[in-house]
Amino acid sequence: MQQYILKALLIISFLLNPSVYLFAHDKNLKDSIVLVHGFSGWGRDEMQGKYRYWGGFNDLQEELVRAGYPTVTAAVGPISSTWDRAIELYAQLSGTCVDYGAAHSIRHGHSRYGRCYPKLVSKFNQNNRVHLIGHSQGAPTIYMLAHLLKYGSKEEMLATGAMTNPLFHGGKDWIRSVTSVSGALNGTTLSNSLDPIKELIVNITVAVASISGGLNQQNIIYDFKLDQWGLKKQINESFKEYRRRILASSLWMHSKDISAYTLSTYGAAEENRWLRPSPDVYYMSFSNSTTHKGLLSNNHYPIPFTTKALLLSNALLIGTSPKHDYQWRENDGVVNTHSMIAPLNQPWRHDRDQTKKGIWNFIGHTNNQDHLDTVGLLNLNILDFYKLKEFYLTHAKKIYSLK
Repeated sequence: MQQYILKALLIISFLLNPSVYLFAHDKNLKDSIVLVHGFSGWGRDEMQGKYRYWGGFNDLQEELVRAGYPTVTAAVGPISSTWDRAIELYAQLSGTCVDYGAAHSIRHGHSRYGRCYPKLVSKFNQNNRVHLIGHSQGAPTIYMLAHLLKYGSKEEMLATGAMTNPLFHGGKDWIRSVTSVSGALNGTTLSNSLDPIKELIVNITVAVASISGGLNQQNIIYDFKLDQWGLKKQINESFKEYRRRILASSLWMHSKDISAYTLSTYGAAEENRWLRPSPDVYYMSFSNSTTHKGLLSNNHYPIPFTTKALLLSNALLIGTSPKHDYQWRENDGVVNTHSMIAPLNQPWRHDRDQTKKGIWNFIGHTNNQDHLDTVGLLNLNILDFYKLKEFYLTHAKKIYSLK
């Protein structure tokens, strides 16, 4: 029944807003959109291919492709540091082996090299750029990749000279745009404590396994991608035991090269001190929230029937924490809304007229929308997916219209 409803909505959408669909088909688009998942995310071949990070039971990637926008989905370390994720994304786009950098690997005590990947896009160079869209931790991931492509890493160049990963040489204008959706551009106060962020990993994987049908904590296909740390799933090891071993690792307490640290507000601030926009790239951001301000205080509280059950305690924790300024209390159940607009040390502008390069352009805010809503997760409402699809199609038209 839902498929018939979706088809009807597609027809209505086309009749009401044909330009979103006809725009791409009227042009021979060569630059690809690359979707980059956030914290605890997964690739298209995980979850037995039944449940996608971008769309859940639906498929945002294929909706964009059908509309004429070449789109692919990356799969980087779901709980890795932002640096490691950015390096893995580069390897996937360029079709090379992961090289985290000698200096970085020695400092943090893990292997320098990781997995080898086939090309995610057919060409990735000056003449074949990409539009990067990142959700949650995907936002700082793509921001960091854009920085490294443009400016490189002096530390890595000094460490290995001619043997340095080409990424760290810099000078590559291979990205056309960077878009942050519910992005943890300044981290999240949720990650300033370990327990909530670990609990979120468990809750998300359990919820997705439950809703996907035919999956459970024994047979779920989910890859933590922590090869650099020697933490691989063992033969005949259940997912539940695999996850328990990962969460019990000393990495969480003793390493700064893990998501819990780089997603904290202080970890993100450390990275933002050296990250900067490229003058040749368009930077755009969207924010959202699922909380409302209290009547008698500056605290924020989850909106009933809008915030998903697994995010309620997080939304309340972030919204009522006395440890942070009231500006940090509005949130979407995972990320502070204040963190989504732009890195705090960078200038930004409202995108009311012409989008500009080299500066963050804040496009807009959506209320009554939690962190999972913005990628269509754990939501079986076909009308909500229709609205979500329209959001991404409209933005695709925008980024391909940029000069």
